[in-house]
Amino acid sequence: MKYQNAKLRNLLSAEYVLGTLQGRARRRFERLLRSDAALVGEVRYWEARLASFALKIAPVDPPETVWIGLQRRIEQGNTVPLRKPVAIPPSTAKSTASGGPPVWRILAGLATAAAVVVAVLLNQPKTPEGVPVAVAPAPAVTAPAAASYVALLKMPDADMQWTVSLTPARGHMTVAALGTAPGLGDRSPELWWLSPNGPVAIGVLPTSGNGAMDLPPALANASELKLAVSLEPHGGSPTGQPTGPVVASAIAVHTA
Repeated sequence: MKYQNAKLRNLLSAEYVLGTLQGRARRRFERLLRSDAALVGEVRYWEARLASFALKIAPVDPPETVWIGLQRRIEQGNTVPLRKPVAIPPSTAKSTASGGPPVWRILAGLATAAAVVVAVLLNQPKTPEGVPVAVAPAPAVTAPAAASYVALLKMPDADMQWTVSLTPARGHMTVAALGTAPGLGDRSPELWWLSPNGPVAIGVLPTSGNGAMDLPPALANASELKLAVSLEPHGGSPTGQPTGPVVASAIAVHTA
């Protein structure tokens, strides 16, 4: 199968996220994801795009008969365990079957628990009278995750496309190029952020492979990330504004 075909990759990514890609085709696709960064970006794009539709669907409570049926199956033992039962060694099988776990296992568990309690008490701070002081555990501090976005920019009537992943708060962007851009000559594809105040240059895109670049600081507070690609003189626009035709545009979607 021609996995480098941009249209095919796009369709497979959408089917994979929807869950309609099954069997051997799904396994082949998952193997490809391990080594294809551009394909991972396309999957993330479809995940973010389809998630917004899922959020618009009103939740539906299952009918009461469903819960009654589940309860009956549990009571009748018609359930499948999530894990296989652990085999019991012959030396302990008899004592376990006759009324609980073997004595040695109970004693070992009690000893371990006692050791833990002693260690905690010994390490607690004490008042001058020697009474332990209860210390509340410190709350875990976690840094908020920086929001990330992904966009798929495709040239019309060509198989050239760019998968762009942006983290504005960190001022960083990665891009994966795929396909062939026809008739570029001495021109370069340049990426722009279409801000409310006009286009802001981000950088010249690669025409093959992967790349990374810094983002303009203004993107950190952007409410919408609408991107566009224009064809500029080699190395980028000399004026800081688009001078050539726009060949692709897209709105970056927020990834979970």
